[in-house]
Amino acid sequence: MRGKKKYRSKKDLIRSLMMKQLKNVKFGKDWVSLEYDGKKIKNKIKIVKHEWGVGDWDRKKNIVFIDDDLKRKRDVQSVALHECIEKYVAQKYKLNVDDEAHPIAEAVEKRYYRILDGSWKVHQKKVEKVWIKEGMK
Repeated sequence: MRGKKKYRSKKDLIRSLMMKQLKNVKFGKDWVSLEYDGKKIKNKIKIVKHEWGVGDWDRKKNIVFIDDDLKRKRDVQSVALHECIEKYVAQKYKLNVDDEAHPIAEAVEKRYYRILDGSWKVHQKKVEKVWIKEGMK
C-alpha cells in the first residue's frame, strides 16, 4: 500500500508542488485536461463577463471561470491552466488560496507559458490590464 509522501513543513510541500511538471495538457472548445501531481485533472472552462479578477474556480464543480476581456487564446488557456492547478492544490492539500495555492499555480503556469515560447511579461501585462479593469487594483 502506498502512503502519502510526508513533508517536513508546509513550506517544503509548497516548494515541491511548485516544481512539479505538467503532463498531457489538452484543451478542447470549453475544457482543459492535464496531469499534475500524479493526478488527472479536467475542468470545464466558462468565459464570463466581469469575472471578479481575471479567473476563478468553482468550489464544488470542476469549472474554471475566465474573464471575457482576456482575448488571446493562449492567454485564456494559460489562465485556465493556472486556475485548475490552484483549485487542485488548494482543495487537495487544504492550502490558503491567495498565499499558498496561487504562487504554486503561478509557478506552474509560468513554466508552461514559456514552453509555448510566449513572453511571460507580455502575458502578465495583459492579465494585469484585465485585473485593473475589473477593479482589483
